[in-house]
Amino acid sequence: MTKFNYFKFSKTKKIRYLKLFQKNAAYIVFLHGFMSDLEGKKPNTFLKFAKKNNLGFLALEYSGHGKSS
Repeated sequence: MTKFNYFKFSKTKKIRYLKLFQKNAAYIVFLHGFMSDLEGKKPNTFLKFAKKNNLGFLALEYSGHGKSS
């Protein structure tokens, strides 16, 4: 299971994201499409690819989609 993080920008608003920190590496930034979320097959495939190839990874979930509020 993937561990999600939350960025709180007010008392009631937060955005869920996935991250893989790699110092001095290129990053993959994944922005999902409409009516999809971070729990799907594509973001997990990109995350595995980033781990395998020592790349950084960031996937953001838009406010109001998925489990962000």
